[in-house]
Amino acid sequence: MTSSFMVSSSTPTGNNRPRINNVFVYPSEINIDQLKDALSRTLSLWPFVVGRTILENDQHHIIEMCDNPIPITLVINNDLKEWSLDSNVIVEANNKLFPIFIDEVQVTKFFNNSSDEPLVHFKLTHIVQSNEWVLGISWYYPLRDATACLHFSNTLSRLYQQMESTQPLLIFR
Repeated sequence: MTSSFMVSSSTPTGNNRPRINNVFVYPSEINIDQLKDALSRTLSLWPFVVGRTILENDQHHIIEMCDNPIPITLVINNDLKEWSLDSNVIVEANNKLFPIFIDEVQVTKFFNNSSDEPLVHFKLTHIVQSNEWVLGISWYYPLRDATACLHFSNTLSRLYQQMESTQPLLIFR
């Protein structure tokens, strides 16, 4: 006798999220040129992040390896007094303020076979009154899971600080 059955996780996990949104809060100034340089170097180490999705044979979405830029939105916020949450790293918060710090990947564009939509979006917000900087990252889930996003963010952080990346380099052949 053979049987088959499905087992679900005991608590909700993915919640059918098409993207991973993270917010990192920094208590001091972010040097924009240094961030752009570190991001450029990070993207060179993570080439699939600058790829774009394409529909192959009208059946399968794949990530095309290409050298497209990714957007960074810079916002100068004079309205907020300070970062209001008690954590400097937020993942998928249900707080009403959270969305103003994220420039979400427009997942619906992928369904229309748009090769113009970047797989990652960055939004850097300067809260002027407290001189805090908030970096929002929206990461298209097919790029891999939150662990990959964390490793990417760690590489970006280390290169911004002019340190060597401690992560093993990815190899694409």
